[in-house]
Order: sequence, then C-alpha cells, then structure tokens
Amino acid sequence: MALERMKLVNVIGLMSYLDDVAAALGQTGVFQPDETAEFYSDNENMIPVNASNEFEPLLERLRELMNGAGIRPRIVDLPEEKDLGFEEANRFVGDTARELGSLIERRDTLRREINVCTENIEKAEHYVDLTLDINKVNDCEYIFTRFGKLPKDSYIKLDNYKENPYVEFFPCSRDDLYYWGVYVVPVSEADKIDRIFSRLYFERVELDDIHDTPSNYVKQQKELKTQLEAQVKTLDKEIDDYAKRHTDDIHKIFTSLCRHHAYLSIKTHACKYRKSFVLVGWIPAEYEGQVENLLSAIESVEVTFTNAKDEIKHSPPVKLKNPFFFRPFEYYTEMYGLPNSQEIDPSGFIAITYTLLFGIMFADVGQGIMLLIAAIIMLKVKKMPLGALLIPCSICSTIFGFIFGSVFGFEELLTPVYKALFGLKDKPIHVMEGETTKMLIFGAVGIGVVLLMIAMILNIISCLKRKDIGGALFGVNGVSGLVFYTALVAGLVCTLLLGVNIMTTPYIIGLIVLPLILIFLREPLSKKLRGEKKLFEGGFGSFFVDNFFEMFEVLLSYVTNTMSFLRVGAFVLVHAGMMEVVFVMAGMFGPVGSTITIILGNVLVMALEALLVGIQVLRLEYYEMFSRFYIGDGRKYEPVNVKNLS
Repeated sequence: MALERMKLVNVIGLMSYLDDVAAALGQTGVFQPDETAEFYSDNENMIPVNASNEFEPLLERLRELMNGAGIRPRIVDLPEEKDLGFEEANRFVGDTARELGSLIERRDTLRREINVCTENIEKAEHYVDLTLDINKVNDCEYIFTRFGKLPKDSYIKLDNYKENPYVEFFPCSRDDLYYWGVYVVPVSEADKIDRIFSRLYFERVELDDIHDTPSNYVKQQKELKTQLEAQVKTLDKEIDDYAKRHTDDIHKIFTSLCRHHAYLSIKTHACKYRKSFVLVGWIPAEYEGQVENLLSAIESVEVTFTNAKDEIKHSPPVKLKNPFFFRPFEYYTEMYGLPNSQEIDPSGFIAITYTLLFGIMFADVGQGIMLLIAAIIMLKVKKMPLGALLIPCSICSTIFGFIFGSVFGFEELLTPVYKALFGLKDKPIHVMEGETTKMLIFGAVGIGVVLLMIAMILNIISCLKRKDIGGALFGVNGVSGLVFYTALVAGLVCTLLLGVNIMTTPYIIGLIVLPLILIFLREPLSKKLRGEKKLFEGGFGSFFVDNFFEMFEVLLSYVTNTMSFLRVGAFVLVHAGMMEVVFVMAGMFGPVGSTITIILGNVLVMALEALLVGIQVLRLEYYEMFSRFYIGDGRKYEPVNVKNLS
C-alpha cells in the first residue's frame, strides 16, 4: 500500500548538448518528461524546442511493413554507435517498402478480390435454382424484377394481400430467418407494390453484375476464387522468404528508429533560454544516482533533483509499489483512478477486502477449485490481468466453502471430514436454517460496519497527508463522522441486541449530536483553521438552508452504505438456494440424467455467480468504501522507454 518515491529532475545546459542529454535520459528508460515552462514563473523568454520528429513516419511505415509480413516488432541489442542516421534509415525503409511493400500490397489486393468473390457467391447461392439469365430478366422493358429476402413473419403476412394479383413472392431458398426470392411487377404498378413489400421489411439484393444464370455465375466465381487463393499462397511464400532473409536487419533498423523517436520525444519537451536549454521531468528516487552520473559526464550540463512532495502543485506522476499479493489488485485501482501523490494507495485495502468478500459470497469447495483452474488458465494462457486477482479469490472461496460445508452444492459431503478432524457429528454451519440465516444477515451488516469504519480512518490519514485538517476533523468521513457512526452503531447494538442501554443523555449529546453539529459546520470551521476571514459564502442563511438539506443526504448515506453489505449474506443464501433447485431438478431424472443435470447446473451456477459476485463486490469497493476516502485523480508514471515502443 505504497507509492514509489519520485524525484523531479531539472537539467540546464548549452543547446549544443541537448541531443546528448535527451539520449542519456532516454537510455535510462525511467525518465518522464514534463512541460518545462510550467515549472518557471518567469517563462516569457523561454521558447519551446519544436523539433519535428522526422523518424516517426519512418517508424510507423516500418511497423506497417512488419505487421503485413507477420514480423513481430522486437527491440534487439544494438550498440548506440551503430544507430543509423536519418538518411540511412530513410533509404532502408524506402527499399523495404519497394520490395516487401509491393508484395504485401499485391497480396492485400488479391485478398480483397477474394472477399468480393465470397460475397458474390453467398449472394447468388440463394438463387441457384433459377434457370433464368439474370441479365435478360433485368433488361425486360415492361416489368421490374426485385430480388431480395423477406423475413419469415412477413412471408406469412402475404396472405393478407391475396386480392392483389401483383403481390406475389416466389421463394428460391430459405434459412431460419428469411425467405430468399423474387417478385415481379409491371412498371405501372412498381411504386405501389414496392411500398407494400417495404412495409413487409423486404430487403433488396442487387444482382446487376450477374450476366448469366445464378448457377453458372456461382461456378465462375468459385473458380476465380480458387485461382486468387493460389496466387495469394504464392505471394505469402515470397513474403515469408523475404522476411526470413531480412528479419535481423529489420529488427536492427526498428530498434534504431525507436531510439531516435524516444530521444526526440524527450527533446521536444525542453525549452530554449538564450543559448541554453532547460529540461524538466520525473524519475523514481532510486535512479537518482544513475541519472546524475550519466548527465554529469556531459560537458556544461547542470542537474538538480527535488523531492516530489515539494512539487505537489505540479501533480507528480504516480507509480504503485506493492508486495506480490497486492500487486494484481492494482488493476482495479487503475480502473477507478490512480491515487495522487498525497493519497494512500488503496491496492492493499482492496486486495484484502475484495478477496474476503468474494470468498464469503462464492463459498463452495468444488466451484472454488474450478474457478482457481480457470483463473490460472486466464493468467498463463490468455495473459489476462483478471486471472491474477481471481487466484486468491478462488482460494478464499474454497476455504469458506469448507467452513459452510458445500462441495458442488452437496451440503453433507464433508460431514465425515468434520467428524475425523474436529470430532463433530455434523457440519458447523447449516446455511438454510433460520438461526443461521439470521446470523448471516447480522454478520454481513457487521462486516459492512467494520469496513466503513476502516474507510473513514483511511480518509482521516489521507486528509492529514494532504494537510486538510478541517476535512480530517469535521468531515463526513473524518473524526466527527467516525465518532458519530461508531457511537450510533454501538448504541443500537447494545440496546437492541444485548439489552444494555448505553444511550444516555450525555452519550447522545456528546457522541451523536455534537459530531453532527461539527459535520454541519465543517466548511466554516475548516476555513477558520486555514485562517480565512470570510466563513460563510453568500451569508449564514444560505449556508444554513443548503447544509440543512445536505445533512439528510449525509445521514441517509450512512444507512444505505451499511445496508448495501446485506448482499454479502444474501449471496451465501442465493448459492445454497440455487444449488437446491439444481438437485430438485436432478431428482426428476434417472441416474444418467441426474448426473448431467448436476454437472450442467454447477457450470451454470458457477458462471453466473462468479460474474455477479465479482461485479457486486467491486460495487461495494467503489461505491461504499472508495467514495469515503479515495479521490483517484493521480496521473500515471509513463517514462520514455524504447522497449515500450515495440
């Protein structure tokens, strides 16, 4: 739950050494340039270095050629001194475009022609039973012929037009959705009949390019398609042969172009000041020594480093730094928004709470193991980041499934295990029993109360990091809000559940009413702490009315956020209920049908619940907890790195 410490790098030197500085910073792969002029109040004499990146079009053209030839872009080891200049790179890319590009262009043209043939075949195959020459039919002087398709429902409705002799549709073929055919009308009746068929959702199919019978046309198109595919195969071989002969050279040129492109992208962020340049950017603090050594070796260059916490107004970029278990959950953090440099990274919080809540709501030993296998496949085979975070979730699901005693919906399968390990006669928790249901509901609300309190504590810490003392003390999620919420929950629990009345007058006034008053006055109190003189914008009356009604929303949010956690217990009951339905359905069949029903039922329940639980837990994280302590308006640390361009 930490952010990488960042440093601001400020480089000043003679303009003649700017290229060397940009190359040195680019080689590190850790430098993120920023808008230099914004860091200086007196920037009128600073002129942006508008260096055109002449290597960019070459890089894009080479990338297109590599993609067309099936060459995967890759950065290779290439000494800096062997980088090509613009003229040499331009000549190489030009030669490659003439040789390889012409082959790719011819192949792509043939592929487009094959697609046209395929479309023509698919279009004409619906009419192969017609023995008429389409060209001659279209040349008729006194009748119009309309080829097309009619929805099945509309075909049935043609009976409503029996009295009209011109409303006649001749089907040639059909599929599950349409009848394909033709209708013929006299020229004088064409507009009227076309409107009728239009209302029946008739879709025209143009066959003007067919100058023979449909069957002959299909035959010709198939022959042409075969010839074109043979030519494409020949060109594919020529392209493969070219790629094999020149792959090493192409990768070297690609690497060289990526370097030039990266270095120039750094250079364009610099500003010229008289005969000197100024360049500003960010690096992780751990690379300060490396960067300083590289730049110090360049003549007439001065470099200084400043801690990012001293440059908050310039929004330092953020790089998350988490241990192995928390790292997969950075995916959800980034989805919501990265923390700014004065916030707490919520990745660890979401890792623990998401895993715990998912495990409770998706509690089943068998289904948890199946989800674990699916998660490993997603991660290892599909390279999906979602797979990494589902692995701990599925393990937690398996653990809670053992606690609840559910294995693929079989509720008594683990009874011998409980007897052997713990000496119990039966499993400890029967989900569908009345007392257990009540315990699940109260337990879900209790989990919500604890998590909301933790969220408020995190908000207090974040406010203190931002030096927002007013928010930390008087905010809805500050000390006042935490005291109010804790006191109210404790009072209700003791009074309603434990039979101990602690809601005395001093308790209510000191721990419930007073915090509410402080929350109500949070804006003027915060301004007072900041030393501002004008405490009420628009007067006290306007402030009172606005905040009076806002307090209803504040109080309602405490209730709704807490009640939202009822879904945690509800999903435990839903799982047991759905599996109960599966077993009832399985009991309606014999041994084979019963087994198939149980397997299919488990697959359906597992897929449905995994999706719903994943979404619902994420909703709890984002709306009920993140909204109380997290802003998420940070910008991502994206250094200029040649490898990223591949």
